[in-house]
Amino acid sequence: MKKPILILLLCFLSLGTFSQSSSYQKKFDNEFYFRFGYSLPFWSQYGAEQADWEDGTKRLGFTGEVGTIFMFKSIPSTENMALGIDVDYISVYWHKFNTYDESTEVDLWNFRVDTKIGPSFTFNPIDRLAFDVFVKADFCWFTATGIIYDNDMDEMEGYADALTIGLVSGFNVRYSILMVGFEFSTINPQLENTENQGEYLGNINDANSKKSPLPSVNFTVGLSF
Repeated sequence: MKKPILILLLCFLSLGTFSQSSSYQKKFDNEFYFRFGYSLPFWSQYGAEQADWEDGTKRLGFTGEVGTIFMFKSIPSTENMALGIDVDYISVYWHKFNTYDESTEVDLWNFRVDTKIGPSFTFNPIDRLAFDVFVKADFCWFTATGIIYDNDMDEMEGYADALTIGLVSGFNVRYSILMVGFEFSTINPQLENTENQGEYLGNINDANSKKSPLPSVNFTVGLSF
């Protein structure tokens, strides 16, 4: 009599384990996403401090990206938590400072194209609601900075760099297919003058550095499926 009961219990346990695993895999499917939003460049870009910028300087920025969160379905932590890898196939950043220097209008803009990858942790407290926390290496394929005086594109000073590695960290809030994100980004390319090789834009407050810090904070909205 004990043997059939033991077999029955084992069957129930196996069924329960299978059910939990199936539920986990269904709840934590891979998430493909695209999003865009506002990217705010820090005053400390190019090594500056806020006091280094003229009064009335304006900052603008935009970011957009497409990626996938790949869930580790084979190693579930708990029913409401999951680990994964967050991959941004392509991310773009555009920043602009508009200022006046001794009656001369100066536009300083920066454009980047990146790929980002790193671990993520997902918490799913209730149905359709999820929070993702991530840290990613930022592989910047191309960075370009232009300095334009009085809107004269012919007199623009251009600087560029390729293959720079930075770091991003942040979190997402997902409800159904809606996705809202917050991200802190930092990268330090060596921006070389496109016409005078060996001349770098560098760091405003460190004459010995060839690197130009480009930190920003990004707020995005988008969809995930």
